[in-house]
Parts: sequence; C-alpha cells; structure tokens
Amino acid sequence: MKKILIITAIALSVISCNQDNTKSVTYVTTNAISEYHLNCLQADGSVNAITVAPESAQDEWRYSFTADQGDIVYISGYYKDINSALKIMIIVDGKIYKQASTEADTINYVTVSGTIPYE
Repeated sequence: MKKILIITAIALSVISCNQDNTKSVTYVTTNAISEYHLNCLQADGSVNAITVAPESAQDEWRYSFTADQGDIVYISGYYKDINSALKIMIIVDGKIYKQASTEADTINYVTVSGTIPYE
C-alpha cells in the first residue's frame, strides 16, 4: 500500500512539472481617432514607449508575446485630442482578461494591468 502511494505521488509530481505554464498574451488598443501614446511591459520585462497614429476608430494596434503564469502584464495610454477615445484590452489565450476605456478625457491615463492567472 505504501509503495502505491509513493508511486502515485511521484507520478503526480512528474506530471505537474511537465505542464506547459506559458500563455499567449496580446495587448490591443482601438477606438482612437488621433495620435495616442502607450507604455507597455514587453516580453523581456522592459517598458516600451510607443506612439500610434490611427487612421480611424476601427484601427487596432496589437502586440503579442508569450508569458508564464504569474507574470505581470501592463499597458497604459493617453491621448491629447478631446474628440478621441481609447480602449485598451489584455487578451490571454484568446479571451479578454482585462480591459478599460475612456472617451474625451485628455487628463487621465487608461491603464490595464494584472498577473497572468494560474490554472
């Protein structure tokens, strides 16, 4: 009986060590009609400043990478045109993980952040 329990425990630990803990992450921004600025946490851990100049509110900016469960994800943006808007989403494995948006707010940043959830 002890041997069965030990073998089961070893098998479970080997299986859990071999599970793939990586997730597909995509930052998506949309709804802007004029230039906006982003700061986003990259796959290598650095924060990159990006300026995006969309042609219409339907244009999307995307950045995709892989991350491990428990990793931090962060993207923040702002715009200066009072007639514009900005929607920011973080998508994990094809599902919206977090999102935020603003319209006609040239003072505050739109920020979306969190940690990749464990399954």
